[in-house]
Amino acid sequence: MESQTQQPVRGPRESFDRAAAIARRYGHTDAADVAEALLNAKFKAGTVVVVGEIKRGKSSLVNALVGQRDLLPVDVMTSTSAPIRVTVNPVEEGPAEPQVAVLRGSKRQAIAASDLDKYVTIDGIAGARAGSDDDELATAAAVELAYSELAGTLVVDTPGVGGLDEHAVHAAFNEAHHAGVLLMVCDASTPITKPEMDILAEARKEVGAAIVAVTKTDKNIRRWQSIVEDNKRLLRQHLGAEIPVIGVSSLRAMDAQEMERVNPEKAAEIASRSGIVALRQHLRSLLSDPATLGLRGGIESITHTLKGIHTQIGRDIAIHTSPADGVGKLEEEREELERLKEHASEWEQLLGRDIQFMRNRIMDDLDTEIEQVRNSWIQRINSDGVRVLRSKPQVFTSQIEAELTELINTTLNTQLEELRKLATPLFPDQPDIVNTVIGAAVDSITPEEVKGREVDKKTKDLLDPSLATMGMLGAGVLSFMIPLAPLAGAVWIGVNVGFKALRNGKQHLISWLREITQTTRVTINRMLDTMLAAARTEMVLRYRAYLRQRQKEVQEHIKEAHEAARASEAERKETITRLTKNAKIVEATIEELNHHLATMHAPQGELS
Repeated sequence: MESQTQQPVRGPRESFDRAAAIARRYGHTDAADVAEALLNAKFKAGTVVVVGEIKRGKSSLVNALVGQRDLLPVDVMTSTSAPIRVTVNPVEEGPAEPQVAVLRGSKRQAIAASDLDKYVTIDGIAGARAGSDDDELATAAAVELAYSELAGTLVVDTPGVGGLDEHAVHAAFNEAHHAGVLLMVCDASTPITKPEMDILAEARKEVGAAIVAVTKTDKNIRRWQSIVEDNKRLLRQHLGAEIPVIGVSSLRAMDAQEMERVNPEKAAEIASRSGIVALRQHLRSLLSDPATLGLRGGIESITHTLKGIHTQIGRDIAIHTSPADGVGKLEEEREELERLKEHASEWEQLLGRDIQFMRNRIMDDLDTEIEQVRNSWIQRINSDGVRVLRSKPQVFTSQIEAELTELINTTLNTQLEELRKLATPLFPDQPDIVNTVIGAAVDSITPEEVKGREVDKKTKDLLDPSLATMGMLGAGVLSFMIPLAPLAGAVWIGVNVGFKALRNGKQHLISWLREITQTTRVTINRMLDTMLAAARTEMVLRYRAYLRQRQKEVQEHIKEAHEAARASEAERKETITRLTKNAKIVEATIEELNHHLATMHAPQGELS
C-alpha cells in the first residue's frame, strides 16, 4: 500500500469500494463479499398503515396514493373486513398489471383484481358464504403493483370497525411492525374525534411517525380548510404534538391521474389541488430511502472489518518494535486458548444449562401474555355478545389472528436477542459469527418454500444469507416468515375453526378460545425448541472452530515475532515504517466511512 498526501473527496460508494479493496488485500475476502452483498440488497422503504373509522374513505385514499382508481373495493355498503397489503414496486421492476392474492394462513390464492371485494368486504363475504358450510375464509389480501411515486413502500389498508375498537387498532399496529407511518384517515365533515386522537397518541409509541389525512374535501369545499386547522389545534392541545394534517380529495386525485396522458399540465394542477401530492411528499420524507438502507449496512459492515485490520496492523507494529515483549504476550494468549480448549466439554454443559434457564424464563413470560390475550377476548365475547361477532366473523378472525401471530413474533424475537447475548461474549470482535448463529436459528424455522429457488424475488432478497450473516434478521423477517411456517399453520387452522364456534354459541366460542391459545403456546414451544437446537449446535461448532483459528493465528504471530527478533535494527525500522503508513491509510479510510455514515439518515427499524 502507498500513502497519499492528500485525501481525495469521494462519494459513499467510492469510499466503500476503496475499503473493500483494502479488506481483500489483507485476506478478508469473505467479509468484503458479505458487505458488498449487503450494500446491493434491495430493501422496502417502509410501511404505511392506514387506519380510521368506518366509511372515512380509507380504501379510496389508498387507491389514490398508488394511482389505481378501482384497485381496492370502494362504494360498497359495508367496510373492508381484512387487511389488504399493497406492495408498491418501481415501474421497471413491478408487474404490468396489479397482481392480487388472498391469504389463508400458509395458503396463497391468486385472484382477479375485480374479485377482491368478494373476499375482503363484509358484503362480499356474506354473499359468497350464503348457505355455505365452508369455514375457510381469507384473513388478508396481498396486492403487488408498479408505481414510481411510492416505489419501495408497503401500504396497508386495515378494516374500519365502528368506534376504532381496541382490537382493530391493535391489529393495525401489528401491521406496522414498529417501523412505518400510521396514516389516520378522518373526513372533512367534522373535526377529529377523541377516539381518533387516542389512537394517534398510542401510535406515537408504536410506529415511526403519524399523519392525519382529512378526506372528502370535494364534498365540503367551504369548510375543509377550517377542519384541517381545527385538527392541528386539537392535536397540539391534547397531544402536544405537531402532527401533519393534510386535506385530500381522493376523487380529484384519481381524475388527475387519468388526465395525465391527455393534458399533463392540467393533471399536475388538479393533483396538487387535490392534496395527494403533498401527502405523498410527506410520506416519502418520513420513510427511509431503500438505497440508503443497503448502502448504510454495507458501509457499517466494511468499517468493522477495517477496524479489525487496523488492530492487526497495530499488533504487528508492536511485535516489530519489541519482539521479546511480543513473544511473551503471545505465549500467554496461546496458553489461555489451550485452557479454553481443554475445558470445552465443561463449557458445553454450562451453555446447555444457560439455554435451558433462558427458555424457561421466556415460556413463563409467554404464559402470562397468553393469559392476558385469552382474558381480553373472553371479556370482549361477554360484552359484545356472539350475535355481534357473528355479524363480522372475518373482522373477528383477522384481529385475533393478528394478535396471536404478533405473540409468536414477539416471543421468538425475544429468544433471538437472548441467544445473541449468550453468543457475543464467546466471539469478541466477531459479530459475523454471532449473526451466523442467529441466522441458523431463524433458518431452522424457515419453511422449504421460502428457502427454495422458485420463491418470489423479494422473499429471496429478504432472506438472503448475506443479510443473515450481518444480523439483518429481526422482527420484519420473522413477521414475514411466521405466517408461512408449517408450525404456525396449526395456529391459523385453529383460528379458522372459530367460524364454526361462532355459529354454535357463546360457550363453544369460549372453549374454542381456550383451545386456540393453548395451540399457540404449543406452537411457540416447538418453534423455540427448534431454534434453540439449531443455535446451540451452531454455537458449539463455531466456538470450536474459533478456538482452532485463534490458536493458528497466535502461532503464526509467535513465528513472526521470533523472525522479527532475528532481523536487524534497520530491517525492523523499515517494516515499522511500512506498517505505520498502512495503518494511517486504513485509519483515514475508516474516518471517511464514518463521515459518510454520519451524513446519512439512520434507518427507521427492520423492513417487511
